[in-house]
Amino acid sequence: MDYTFYMLPLSIIQKAERGSDENGTFLLFNERKIYRLHLVGSIAAIEINHETGSGYLILDDTFYTILVHFQQPIFKYVEDMKKGDLVEMLGSIDIYNDSVTMSLTVIKSITLERYCFNKLESLRILREVST
Repeated sequence: MDYTFYMLPLSIIQKAERGSDENGTFLLFNERKIYRLHLVGSIAAIEINHETGSGYLILDDTFYTILVHFQQPIFKYVEDMKKGDLVEMLGSIDIYNDSVTMSLTVIKSITLERYCFNKLESLRILREVST
């Protein structure tokens, strides 16, 4: 089954057990296979390479960072973004050099209020799945 986990803290993501099966790469969290992540954070770095048609950004959630890579169709959404912008994103889990990374599917800029709401929601969800 394809699980999307909403707002899981990056420190937990980096320490989670990893695996892959016919559905793709996943993280094992509370006996659930998580294939996609819904995250919020600020952009710590961003790089777009028009020649190769690819790019990456580093998402920071104040506790940890994750490398997020994307291809040319996503350029139109990230070209105006810069370091420090608050974003909400959805993507698939990848493993690169034994680190968890994310392949970006959707990204949007958010307000500080939305960021705070999502962080509070992540704590509520984390508490629910941990009990």
